[in-house]
Amino acid sequence: MSYTGFNRGSEWRKWDLHIHTPETKKNDQFEGNTIEEKWKKYIESINESTEDIAVVGITDYFSIDNYFKFKEHVKQGKITKKFNLILPNIEIRVTPVTGSATPINLHCIFNPQIENQIDTRFLSKLNFSFSGSNYSAKKEELIRLGKSLPGKSGISDEEAYSEGINNYVISIDTVREIFEKDTDLRENTIIVVSNKSTDGASGIRNHENFFISSSQSQLDATRWSIYQFADAVFSSSEKDYLYFIGQGPDDKKSLIEKCGKLMPCYHGCDAHENSKIFKPDLNRFCWIKADPTFQGLKQTVYECEDRVKIQTIKPDIKNDRFIIDKLQFIDDGKLFGNQNIFLNENLNAIIGGKSSGKSLLLYSTAKSIDPEQVDKTSKRLGFEGYNFGANRFDFKVIWKNGDEDLLSDIHGTKNHKITYIPQLYINYLVEKNNKEDLNLLIKNILLQDSKFKMFYDRKIESIENETTEIDRLLNEYIKTRNELLVLQQKKKDIGLSANIKSGYEKIEQEISKGQQLLNLTPEEILKYNQLLNQKSISENKLRVLNIEEVTLNKVITEIQNSKFNLLGKRNDQGIVELKGQIERLLDELVEIPEYIINIRAKIEVDYNKLINNVKLDISKLDIANNRIKTNLEISSIDEQLKPYAEKLAGQKELQKLGEQLQSEKIKFLTALENEKQFENLFAEYKKIREQISFLLKTRNELYKQIESEINNSNNVIGKDIQLNCKVIYKLSKFVLNDQTNKVSIGSEHFYKTLIDQEFVNYDLVAVFFKKPLRSSDDKLYYNDNEFIPLKTKINFEDILRGLVKDNLELDYTVTYKGDNLLNMSPGKKGTVLLILFLQISSYEFPILIDQPEDNLDNRTIYELLCRMIKEKKKERQIIIVSHNANLVVATDTENIIVANQRGQDGETEVTNYRFEYVNGSLEHSFGKQINISVLESQGIREHVCDILEGGDEAFKQRERKYSIK
Repeated sequence: MSYTGFNRGSEWRKWDLHIHTPETKKNDQFEGNTIEEKWKKYIESINESTEDIAVVGITDYFSIDNYFKFKEHVKQGKITKKFNLILPNIEIRVTPVTGSATPINLHCIFNPQIENQIDTRFLSKLNFSFSGSNYSAKKEELIRLGKSLPGKSGISDEEAYSEGINNYVISIDTVREIFEKDTDLRENTIIVVSNKSTDGASGIRNHENFFISSSQSQLDATRWSIYQFADAVFSSSEKDYLYFIGQGPDDKKSLIEKCGKLMPCYHGCDAHENSKIFKPDLNRFCWIKADPTFQGLKQTVYECEDRVKIQTIKPDIKNDRFIIDKLQFIDDGKLFGNQNIFLNENLNAIIGGKSSGKSLLLYSTAKSIDPEQVDKTSKRLGFEGYNFGANRFDFKVIWKNGDEDLLSDIHGTKNHKITYIPQLYINYLVEKNNKEDLNLLIKNILLQDSKFKMFYDRKIESIENETTEIDRLLNEYIKTRNELLVLQQKKKDIGLSANIKSGYEKIEQEISKGQQLLNLTPEEILKYNQLLNQKSISENKLRVLNIEEVTLNKVITEIQNSKFNLLGKRNDQGIVELKGQIERLLDELVEIPEYIINIRAKIEVDYNKLINNVKLDISKLDIANNRIKTNLEISSIDEQLKPYAEKLAGQKELQKLGEQLQSEKIKFLTALENEKQFENLFAEYKKIREQISFLLKTRNELYKQIESEINNSNNVIGKDIQLNCKVIYKLSKFVLNDQTNKVSIGSEHFYKTLIDQEFVNYDLVAVFFKKPLRSSDDKLYYNDNEFIPLKTKINFEDILRGLVKDNLELDYTVTYKGDNLLNMSPGKKGTVLLILFLQISSYEFPILIDQPEDNLDNRTIYELLCRMIKEKKKERQIIIVSHNANLVVATDTENIIVANQRGQDGETEVTNYRFEYVNGSLEHSFGKQINISVLESQGIREHVCDILEGGDEAFKQRERKYSIK
């Protein structure tokens, strides 16, 4: 605080640059019957105001007497409201007149440091000619003028003074001549063109209308010259604000041709009565981002677009939890001490000589907040951090919402995020030409757009669902295939049903012949055969009952597994042992509404009811009793067959044929079942394959929808940077390519159509999967006689899983002014990469960059990088370390942190600690002082000029950026 009273640099504050006081020379409507009473009530109104006004411009016509009175009341403690600065504002009227035959009002706002010289250097130099006499604007001269008017010679001095002011209208050339002769006075004055409806430069019209009117006037050049002479405009109109920063009907070039420069718009309450004090029309306050100093006000002339806003609430409001409020060293020794460094919400630049502690400060900040990210980037760069031996210190980052992050707290929970770009990291990316890092960066940029993010997340969720379903179906496909192979083997083992039937019909014929030769009557033979047939039917019934029981038990198991998968498992005490899919989905909700809990409970009730109903239905089938009955039936038939068996006891061959017949009939029924099951299973096998192929195409289409959305709606990233997206499948990730014996493949082989240089034509893979694929003898058959040769011992299941694996990705190509990023020079590539990092701006957390200007030329920095940083600092807090004056000055950095290490400026250097820091705004300026520390010996502006090469020229370049002066 001893260095600067404004330790966060340039901040937004309310300024009221146009307020009158009692005894104002025109239109005094303040309450009170006497001057004393008016001032008393005026002071009460000032003190009672709830508005936090940092700077006031005490305004009067051709006089600063009331400015001094106002300051005296402050000095005496009568005005208790705190102001950081009180400015003298003299209002004068000049010719030519407006469209309503009224002179134009100019305001001259002076540096308070020359307040005692204004009378002699300005008011006494003004000149008005009347009736052969010349009159200055000093009080006695205005009284003389008032009494020289026709019929006014006998009026009082007070009346004459008022008449003199009312009639004192001077040529703009007179004012211009004063400032041309006294350039120091001009440097300490800001001239503002009024926009009052009665006496402003535009008369009753907005300034914008004044300039773009289609009608030409003989006074156009004269009026333009007034604007070229002025520094700013008094206006609360949004149209005027946009017009004078070159964003209206006239672009910047056209505006500069007319006005000579871009200009800020100021506004004040223009109070001539108590009710108007600090209450501008429509609550349009004048917000200025600067130190509350005259030099701070001058910054608005150079940065008219970004330093002034006319609106109700504070501009550029950011979320407290994303703003670093203060940095603090914690050190009992002489390394750092317990220094506090306050930060601005917008752009903070750390400057200093070599090894002065700039990068150390940034590194400590980043490491305290996100050590994992810092360690990752440091490892890539081979940087092991800072080591001061036995000198131990800690470091604290304090956020605006009160949260704190400690450097030493490496095991604690870190709740804040940053983007940290250390020194040479951009070089690392440039040299590595890392496409994966680039793709990730582009993806993060695109996801800034909430509308696109919603679209993207929806498509990605659909892709994941399709992939899950593909994997599920593939498991079913493989399971079905294995079952088919088992059935196929059974078919081979048992034989075809038609062949079995033909065989047992022959056996029946042989048995019939044999029975006719036996001592059995025809009736006995018929009965005997009937019993054999009944036994065969009963034995088959028993077999079917066993199969049904196994199948129904599997059904119950599947339903229970489905329930567990959805709802999870609970033990006997009701404690969840394993979460289900529904619980995992509900975990995404911070608070689960009661109706959703009820839905989950209803699902569980319905599942339990379903399981119980299925069990009930199974119990009704009474399989166990039916099995018992069937076994009894078989036993009964066996008893009935015994007499026949006794008669046939001597006919072993006939008995053997009978047993063989029964066995063949069982085989026949089994073969029929196998063939029917195989047919059904094979049809399902084909359908699953077709469905997987369809889902593969659907998944591809979802990726292409993202590709199309990006290319059609999100392909512009900042000025001149364009983006193209393409869905790719890298050949290196295509499993089949590794499994294929490419030596045996000719140039015309079908497999070649699947490959496109380093990529896979995955649209054709979906078509390929639909074919009846099978593997045999190291060949992958896709038709009866067409195959892809495989390497030895390749598992068919691995081939299928490789074909459906989601290795699709979105690949981005970045171009700047038509040049592909990957083909650019290192310097240009680094600039574009930096811009891409900065473009991740809807991420509200801070970005920390160490020397982004490395390997960049000044023109690139000034034209491209500075413009981007100026835009992005409005959206997120930025902290940079820099050696480049353009990067610090042209970005209009709000807060400059100057670093110094003892010994850099000679052995006699005055310091308290080895590393020290001061900070403040660009407008903080004072000349070199002696016998104090290096850091406190001069202002921030002077440090910038001393430390940064070309610093003085950078200031000059900024000040003439939008001006022809």
